[in-house]
Amino acid sequence: MIRLIVGVILSSITIGLHAQQRVRTRPPSPQELYLQFQENLNSTDNPDSIIQIYTTYALENIRRNPDTTEAVLKRMNEIGGLPELKLEAYSDFIKANLFSLPYPDSALKYVNSSIQKFQRLDYIEQLVGVLSIKSRILSQLNNYLEAEETLIQAIEIARSEEVNSGNDEINNLLNMLADMYMRVGATDIAVQRYQQMLEIETSKERECRVRISVSNAFKADHKMDDAKLYLEPCLDETSIPLPVQVAVIKSYSDLEKNLGNYDERLFYIKKAVSLQEQQNQYRDLTSYLFLAEAYYDKQEYFKSDSVIQQVGYRELQRVQPFTQFHILFLKAKLLHQANKFDETLVELDKALKILERLPETPLEIDVYTLQAQIYSELGDYKKAYEITKTSETVSDILRERVEAREEANSKVRFQMRAKNQELAEVTSELGTVKTRNAIIIILLVLLSSYILYRYRVHFLLKEERTRNKIARDLHDDLSATLSSISFFSEAAKREDSNGPSRFLQRIDESAIEAKEKINDIIWAIDPENDDWEAFLTKCKRYAAEMFESKNINYEIDIDTSIEVPQKIKARQDLWLIFKELITNLVRHSDATNAWVNITTSKNTINIIVHDDGVGFEDLSDSKGHGIPNIKKRMDNVSEKNTLNIDSELGKGAKWDLKFIF
Repeated sequence: MIRLIVGVILSSITIGLHAQQRVRTRPPSPQELYLQFQENLNSTDNPDSIIQIYTTYALENIRRNPDTTEAVLKRMNEIGGLPELKLEAYSDFIKANLFSLPYPDSALKYVNSSIQKFQRLDYIEQLVGVLSIKSRILSQLNNYLEAEETLIQAIEIARSEEVNSGNDEINNLLNMLADMYMRVGATDIAVQRYQQMLEIETSKERECRVRISVSNAFKADHKMDDAKLYLEPCLDETSIPLPVQVAVIKSYSDLEKNLGNYDERLFYIKKAVSLQEQQNQYRDLTSYLFLAEAYYDKQEYFKSDSVIQQVGYRELQRVQPFTQFHILFLKAKLLHQANKFDETLVELDKALKILERLPETPLEIDVYTLQAQIYSELGDYKKAYEITKTSETVSDILRERVEAREEANSKVRFQMRAKNQELAEVTSELGTVKTRNAIIIILLVLLSSYILYRYRVHFLLKEERTRNKIARDLHDDLSATLSSISFFSEAAKREDSNGPSRFLQRIDESAIEAKEKINDIIWAIDPENDDWEAFLTKCKRYAAEMFESKNINYEIDIDTSIEVPQKIKARQDLWLIFKELITNLVRHSDATNAWVNITTSKNTINIIVHDDGVGFEDLSDSKGHGIPNIKKRMDNVSEKNTLNIDSELGKGAKWDLKFIF
């Protein structure tokens, strides 16, 4: 039972790797890479660009031609115009990649050195790249917890600094993190990371690649329906590149196989092969392998063999070892069905040689089982027994290793889940705190606004009550007193038979004048007169009464359609200025006709008073015309105000006043 479970788990991972494999067109040859490298070098004299070109070329040759990398490192040290720290940072970066597979411990030394130097240089993008390499090396050393922390650090840096156009680099790092979770069996966390990638992904091609990864995660967790659900949006998508279309369809067909739907599986894998055959430059051998296996499972051996025969030897050497093994093993099973035992054993030997270069897998047991069956059918029971014993030994070793690995991974999964749960709780708490703080700030703003509003209302009401009280007191007390003085002076004049004393006449005139001034003050502070229209109406009525008292023909044009904000003092000064103008015209101009025009525009009031009277020439004669008094009151309103007087003897006078608020 344990053997079966182990086989299922590792087979699922193997199939997942097949489904994700990206088969591209022929990679460039070493000669082509070198020519491109020289062309790039000749196109620039910038030392920073040159070191980037060297680094890119070295990384492209690390796997296929490590000796080239050593030569590149030597030539990099000859680059002039670059600080020593920068040269050392890039050299350590290349060495970290060079030693990452054969000598991971040594690679870590170069990685840490490169990280420190890129941090000192403040090269964020390069720092993120080195951190991703460090995580990969730590994963090789089965130090998954530190690898996880390193990747999370790289993601945080990429997010904060918007490295490499932001989302692309972050998605690459999230993909590495999710793959690591898959490696230790934490598929639930892996799905969360893949879903994070989908949330920020904008490219349909990359979205479909992520959906393949999510589907593989659900498949490893035996959630086949969920796995199919994630693939369906990309199943008939024609806007994505052909290799991605084929990968989606292959993954979907494999899910149908796991569900026992062999007819549906065959339908989809035939569709994948048909799509790639439409373009001769693209040939994915795993598609032919899947198709051949689909025919084999339906016991259509001739069709299965026909598909396998399409795979050439040279093509077989260029694919991944796992794919090579599965093709050779399927050939062996087909030969066995045809009772070609000797040829079957030859193919099985080839398959075993490939497995020798790979970590131990249950696939070895499948090969040994078929070998033992063939020798048994050939009558060589001794050989069959030896192979069976070898198979059992390998099975025991695999079981022990898988159990040990599973125990170790179980601890890692527990710690990873605990850490992710802690991060989720912290994130949730931060979100709650942010929400709470936002609500508090909004409430404080609203409360402050309400307090300010209530204070303003209170102040305005207090001001209005004060103004009402002043106006009432002036009217009831002072105005009544002045009226009594005027009344008593009139009585004294009537009782004086010799005629009114000149002093009584002066008292009468002063009382009347004082009463008029008090009335003006009362009008100015009374809140009922705060609107613009009331002010202009008073001006119009006063001018008309004054002109009619002297039989002066007049035209009054006042615009009352626009509101102009006024303070109490400004309104009082405006009124006294206007009153001064009209009074001077009536008393001193000897005019027959008069014109008054008041207009407004935005925050400007324009007053023009014009007459056809005697006029005046000397503007310095301020006593007769009250010019200084008018100017002073205009300055009280605003220093921006202007006064223009146009007058000649015998031709009247024109007063043009502009008030700016």
